[in-house]
Amino acid sequence: MVESKKIRVKEEDLREFCTRILESAGVPRNDAEIVADSLVDADLAGTGSHGVTRMSDYLGRMEQGLVSPVTKIELVRETPSTALLDANNGWGQVASERAVELVVRKARETGSAWVGVRNSNHNGTAAYWTVKIAHEGMVGICSMNTSPVMAAHGSRRPTLGTNPLSIAVPSSSGRPAVLDMATSEQARGKIILAAKNNEPIPEGWAITKDGLPTTDAKEALKGSVLPLGGPKGSGLAIMLDILSGVLTGASFGATMPRMYDDPAPQRVGHIFSAIDIEAFMPLDEFLARMDEKERETREGPPAPGFERVRMPGDGRHERQAERRTHGIPLSPEIHAELLRLAKRYGVPAERLRPHPRTITD
Repeated sequence: MVESKKIRVKEEDLREFCTRILESAGVPRNDAEIVADSLVDADLAGTGSHGVTRMSDYLGRMEQGLVSPVTKIELVRETPSTALLDANNGWGQVASERAVELVVRKARETGSAWVGVRNSNHNGTAAYWTVKIAHEGMVGICSMNTSPVMAAHGSRRPTLGTNPLSIAVPSSSGRPAVLDMATSEQARGKIILAAKNNEPIPEGWAITKDGLPTTDAKEALKGSVLPLGGPKGSGLAIMLDILSGVLTGASFGATMPRMYDDPAPQRVGHIFSAIDIEAFMPLDEFLARMDEKERETREGPPAPGFERVRMPGDGRHERQAERRTHGIPLSPEIHAELLRLAKRYGVPAERLRPHPRTITD
């Protein structure tokens, strides 16, 4: 299949453009910068489903009154090593920025800490937040709950989100080891794309609304995506829903409105943890041990069909380096959508001009 040409835009131009759009829509400048940075970071890392393609959806929900343009964060409960924040239906990224700052400070003081957020909204990729924690010399853990589009193992009713989990660990290279995974067999976005292209999906990705296996993408969208590894992914998704939703006082399970279908605030929950490595051993000693672990992993003989063995996050770091040099690839459709937003909000579009190197990505 011939891939369409992507339009490459400079990282800093795309970030400033998105910031100005959000600011024009009524989001305070500092908050707009936080949201824009998280979206551009997702595109840099190759997670386009969580990148600037979300701008139109975010703004649409804000205009409907489903997301507050100004995020007023309330401290609900606090101990030396824990805290609970209420985002009051504000921006998920803004609440998460505050939560990460707080969890790092508490972990520095107590050795490890947990901070939960309730009444929030979509906050981008989980890895964006754990990497921030890792850069502070700590192990970062993050999860959140999402709209119910996945059936629990053995069920035909979607009561679970594809609740992601990310863990990031510092490395001497400055490029943390990063796990960022959904708990579904495949991202629902891939099924949406298959439906648009009238293409089948592999069996095992989803079930119909009657609980039957299907390779029909459109029937799958009426039903449920399936959990990763059956009972393992299902169990993990349930536990992450408990940590980020039940424990924090946020929406959970089937009670959470769907982001694209329901005209109601989602009341999303997030959970963050930080472990100060210095509470266990000197950071330099840990980084040396991490070097050994990375070397052991990467030097393992590759199995047939594989060129090399990777550490979690290797692909992310490689894509970031390439895109920082050559620009972030946007599909013509997404580029056109951003141009429409520029016109709608009265923001100059010169920052969306193609990078000198526009290629097929």
